Amino acid sequence: MSDSNFDLAVGVGGDALDSGLQKAYELHRDAFRGSVTPDPIEGTAYTFAWDFLDAPALVLTPPDEDLWNEMIKADGVTALPDSGVLQFVAQRLQADCKVADTALPRVTGKVTVALRLTLDGGGGITAVPLGVWLENLPDGPTSIIVKNVVVPTLLTQGTTLLKGLKIPAQNLFGQTVALNVVRVDVIPTHLVLASTVTTTAGQSPAARPEPVDWPTDKQVFTLISKGLLTTLLTASVKHYENTQLAKGDKTIQYLASARWDATFRQAVNLTVGADPTTASAGVDIDWHAELDLVPLSPDGSGGCALSKAGHES
Repeated sequence: MSDSNFDLAVGVGGDALDSGLQKAYELHRDAFRGSVTPDPIEGTAYTFAWDFLDAPALVLTPPDEDLWNEMIKADGVTALPDSGVLQFVAQRLQADCKVADTALPRVTGKVTVALRLTLDGGGGITAVPLGVWLENLPDGPTSIIVKNVVVPTLLTQGTTLLKGLKIPAQNLFGQTVALNVVRVDVIPTHLVLASTVTTTAGQSPAARPEPVDWPTDKQVFTLISKGLLTTLLTASVKHYENTQLAKGDKTIQYLASARWDATFRQAVNLTVGADPTTASAGVDIDWHAELDLVPLSPDGSGGCALSKAGHES
């Protein structure tokens, strides 16, 4: 990724995203249900509760024109943005609404939410709900409350709950690596997040032109800049400084004995090659070896040091 203006890009395909949502649904079931009680409206209290009866899915395309026209829009939204739009689809969403002490009929049906992923300027991702389509919308007064109270309230709550999502800093080989998301792409096959990286050494490559196409032939792909790769390789090598590589001795009775040890001290001038699967560095290893030759004698007496060799940095 030598021609990019970011350090790390990760693309996740639709099937992988849905598999991840299914796993999250199985492991964290309570995260897919909840309730909210907003401020009273003209003195009337409302309580909304929801429960996803199946794992939701993501569709990495905007809703088509017909579906968008049928959606209940968020405040201030009239048209679909040009980029970053996807659909959150729940095949069976169970919703309950209580007006004061009166419970409205329970609604269960398919729900599609149009979302736009945006950046907040501080390395965070915000998913902004744009509109909602509801299957099995009840008739009569309940329909009016759902359209004009329930859905707008949940859209507002969704904007607040999903604001400023960030990727936590990671510790790799003693380096704190902070990811600052600078680009979100929603394409028909993948959701892509691209980040610049700041380490404890303060290293981040200079900006360069962006690549034209993402490598979408894999369900999941990762691109890493040569600058970040060099930083992480240097940190990983430093992690093993002053590590003993080998130590031992061997004796052949009446013939010879040998002793050896080697310690890795450091690697210097580590450079990632034009082919980023290769790298080179100067390696400093302290080593010491001795070989004693024992003359052949029945009692094994005698002996002389045949050779000694070593190196120290």
